[in-house]
Amino acid sequence: MPTGFFDYFAAMLITGVALWRAPALRWGDKERWALCGCYASYAAALWPKTPVVQDWLSRIPITDLVILLGHYAGTSAVVFIITYVAAGYGPPDGPEPRPVVITRRLARFAPAIGVIFALTLTVVFFVVVDRSQPSTDFVAERGGQTGVALYMTIFYILLWTSNLVCGYQWRRAARLSSSRPLRIGLTALAISMALGSTYIIIRTIYVWGAVLFPALRPYGDAIGHITAGIQLLMFVTFAAGSSIPTSNAATRRWANSRLLKELKPLHRDLTEAFPDVAFERSLHSRSALASLPGGSKLIDWSMPIDVRLAIRVHALADAVEQLRHFAPPELFDCAEEFAEDHVAAVGEELPEEERPNPQAVAEAVYIRAALAAFALGKYRVTPSAPLPRKPHVSAEAEARWWRQVQSQYVAITSKEAFEVLLTAAVEA
Repeated sequence: MPTGFFDYFAAMLITGVALWRAPALRWGDKERWALCGCYASYAAALWPKTPVVQDWLSRIPITDLVILLGHYAGTSAVVFIITYVAAGYGPPDGPEPRPVVITRRLARFAPAIGVIFALTLTVVFFVVVDRSQPSTDFVAERGGQTGVALYMTIFYILLWTSNLVCGYQWRRAARLSSSRPLRIGLTALAISMALGSTYIIIRTIYVWGAVLFPALRPYGDAIGHITAGIQLLMFVTFAAGSSIPTSNAATRRWANSRLLKELKPLHRDLTEAFPDVAFERSLHSRSALASLPGGSKLIDWSMPIDVRLAIRVHALADAVEQLRHFAPPELFDCAEEFAEDHVAAVGEELPEEERPNPQAVAEAVYIRAALAAFALGKYRVTPSAPLPRKPHVSAEAEARWWRQVQSQYVAITSKEAFEVLLTAAVEA
């Protein structure tokens, strides 16, 4: 196994989850940004343990500075994780269980407590710990020093407190949860805290055991390897536990992003005909960022995917509404007749479940024929009748309908649409 493989793996894993959670810094509530901050702090604590970063930090003329910086980041992670637990669990109003009350009181003072611990660690690190010689493994190589045992114990007290509080709250919330994914995720989070407590207990026993019983000092490397494995398992379990409850939301975002992409051809043709309905273009025109290379993409990406999908659906509906001023009164009836013949002809070659929806075919033909009338400048003061209303309950449901229309829209040729337009014009 390459040197530092597990260190790199843990650092990259937590960094990846932190980046995934990064949008919460803009769009999320206190609970989500606290979780993002926790992951970012854990990542900052893990990267100094990797060989490359250790080598770079070793050039700074402060012996073992990498340890102190890692513990600063760890202290920050503790503050964030207690804030996350306090914000996310317990009833929003009404009487609160005593454990929730205690957690929220602790969270209120967590930043101040974190600062006090960070200052205490700094003083002990520079005044008490013997750092006359640099080390590659702080605990293993300095085992037996009372100053190191004191320094690590101060840090472990902070970690153990957060593990106890978070593990208890997550286990309690898991018992009360009615959602299976949430229950699994909370149980995994509670297990990660149990692993963290095991890590702390083993290392605390070793640092003080090495002080009281010098014969234990040679076992420092073995203790380091064992606890590194426990720590890696803890981070993997923690990342999985916080991600499992959001799997449904991630699946929904992925589905919405595919819908957004699939609706692009129809959206492009309609917004080119009626640019006023394109909210994105209006937003780009008002933003100085849009003038920069790739600025328009950044504006789009800055909005949640469900918001972008809702905007696109409304733009499609608004553009089709404006097409009524170019569609002959009989156009939709002719489109329905075309759809019946089209489905009958295509249906002979396809299984029943794969046959196109006649209503979607009719609307697709109507849109393509009305766009042809728009291109000819055939404006009508009196609009034609609107398309049949559909009982959509959400933007996603409406987008799925537009996807059916879009699939037929690209399959119908301009010649077929123009023939339907001519038939409707003659009947009118």
